[in-house]
Amino acid sequence: MPTRNTAILLAFTASLAGCQRSDTAANRDTAAESAPVANVVTVVAREYAFEMPDTIPAGLTRFELKDEGKEPHHLVVMKLEDGKKASDLFAAFKTMGPGGPGGPPPTWMHPVGGPNAPVAGGTANATLTLEPGEYAAFCVIPTPQGAPHIMMGMIKGFTVAPAASGAAAAAALPASDLTITLRDYDFELSRPLTSGRHVIAVTNAGSQPHELTIVRYREGESNAKLVAWAEKPGGQVIPAYPMGGVTDIPPGKTVVIENDFPAGRYGFVCFTPDKKDGKPHFLHGMQKEFTI
Repeated sequence: MPTRNTAILLAFTASLAGCQRSDTAANRDTAAESAPVANVVTVVAREYAFEMPDTIPAGLTRFELKDEGKEPHHLVVMKLEDGKKASDLFAAFKTMGPGGPGGPPPTWMHPVGGPNAPVAGGTANATLTLEPGEYAAFCVIPTPQGAPHIMMGMIKGFTVAPAASGAAAAAALPASDLTITLRDYDFELSRPLTSGRHVIAVTNAGSQPHELTIVRYREGESNAKLVAWAEKPGGQVIPAYPMGGVTDIPPGKTVVIENDFPAGRYGFVCFTPDKKDGKPHFLHGMQKEFTI
């Protein structure tokens, strides 16, 4: 049995430890509060328009895409050079296309990434770093009749203004628990996906832009059926549950997404046209199916 002095010493030690824990916790809370965080930009998608700010600050940016329409929509984000505007991109899109008369996209537009499509009525996100300049956001998912949404007017220009020092401009990408590497032409996972919520770093290690389309399949559905739908919708409902992902990102860049993954059958697909032959990357083998 401890003596009275021992009991007093134990009580004092416990009290001191409690104070140290409180001080440490307080320091952690203070550090968390003072750490730079991403600027959150909410984008609402409907048929066929985006609702989003005209100007946002440069630096770390988290796009939160909310699909309030009846069709799936994604957010392709392009940085525009040479004084070009969204109207110039829209005019160029009318003539360019895989194997089309306009050939490859103009050199003054550069993909930076954005949230890929959630299920209609759902949400998706993407965190990335934006530099100052002029940008355009648009959607190229087809209507039930086959026209890409951008041709229905689903394009929005916006300006990224220089950010104040110490703001989101100084923030780093959030830590991830899993990495998906995009290559020519494959998806490589740092470890198998498991059910639950994941923070995923999507890195393009290829030689050209790539996207990550994540879908969850019902019984009898597959990547093949999704690809057939994308090529010729024919009024059919999309044969999958869109689960977000990342729209085109350039080589060497990383975008971070957060996703919940219930148990089920999934597919990864890249629809980006190839620089050499104009064919979508899934025709080069850039697709993957797996089960969680």
